[in-house]
Amino acid sequence: MKHYIKITFFIIIMLSNLIYAKPSDKIRFEASELTKLEYDFFTKIDNGETNDIEIHYDGFIIASGITDEEEFKFYRGKLNDIRNLAKNELSQYVEKGPYEFGKILLNWMYSSGVLKKYFETSTLFQDLIYKGEYNCLTSSILYSLLYKEFGFEVVGVLTSSHAFCTVSTEKGDIDVETTVSKGFNPGQKEIRNTGNSTIVTFVPQGNYRNRNEADIFTLIATLYPNSISLKKIEKDLEKQLVMAKKAYYLSPNTKMYNDNLVNAYNRLALDYLKNNNYESAYKTLGEALAFNPSSPMTKNNRIHYYNTMGTSYLSQKDYPSAIKVYKMGISDIGDDADVLKRNLKVSYYNYAVTEYNERRYNNANTISEEALKLFPNDRDFIRLLSSIPK
Repeated sequence: MKHYIKITFFIIIMLSNLIYAKPSDKIRFEASELTKLEYDFFTKIDNGETNDIEIHYDGFIIASGITDEEEFKFYRGKLNDIRNLAKNELSQYVEKGPYEFGKILLNWMYSSGVLKKYFETSTLFQDLIYKGEYNCLTSSILYSLLYKEFGFEVVGVLTSSHAFCTVSTEKGDIDVETTVSKGFNPGQKEIRNTGNSTIVTFVPQGNYRNRNEADIFTLIATLYPNSISLKKIEKDLEKQLVMAKKAYYLSPNTKMYNDNLVNAYNRLALDYLKNNNYESAYKTLGEALAFNPSSPMTKNNRIHYYNTMGTSYLSQKDYPSAIKVYKMGISDIGDDADVLKRNLKVSYYNYAVTEYNERRYNNANTISEEALKLFPNDRDFIRLLSSIPK
């Protein structure tokens, strides 16, 4: 028997909009899906303990797949070493204000050796700690954490293919391209005189269109979908669903992670259905429906679920079972399930004709009359009834 860590399901309906108090109101984790470390972490998130910066640092490590307590302690120590080094070397610059400090912090992350080499696929905390390798996401997360550590305001920004930061300063909101050491306020020329020479630095703006502000948990949540290929689980739809749940838990108000979770539920359900695992397909589609009752994708796949089952019975000429399945589907889906209604009629008709051909006329008569209650004035059943010997 499976044990569930989060089993609370309740829905408050107000003005046709669903309002949820916390992530566990919409989804649940099975016990096998979380380690104790993750359980404690997500419980804090669920309880609203999201303002403690220590939770943010924890999330950076845990969302990178470090979920064993002993391994976590090791990496947490490494992260604290970076924090302490930053405090020791940068505290003297805080009084310069958020603009100058933001520039100094970014340069320090490179000059100190914390960030050494950019790789697009270096999307996990381990890469950063072991080799100093980073991408736009991990460097943005680390910059955000350290900048906030010194008491300044920062938000992440996500585009379709990029992540960076925006800091609040006395000069207004400033973008920070964290993938290069001179990326503070990109798009601006910086001229420095160094004795006999003049150095001009210019970092062009990157893919900054369609920008969406992201709090620290949304940045951290992005580690989950970004690491699917790295963890080699492209074909493991069950693990992908778990990762989609975790990303949603960290950022429940972000459309992308709501959509990702609906997609993950439906992909897994269709895979179960493809392999004739009807029980698991039904359960997964039920969870998808509970998560988002208005999803057209889930509705269509629930229709597909019932139609697939019913068609399998039809192909075996098991008409009573087909009729039962199609009736259940129509009851479950509602009036929009036209394909189920058509196939229900086909099931009744084939059933009645089979009984007629076997000269079980009473059965054929009963089946036809039952069908006419569902399909009044249908000519096929009226014609069939008139041909049955009395």
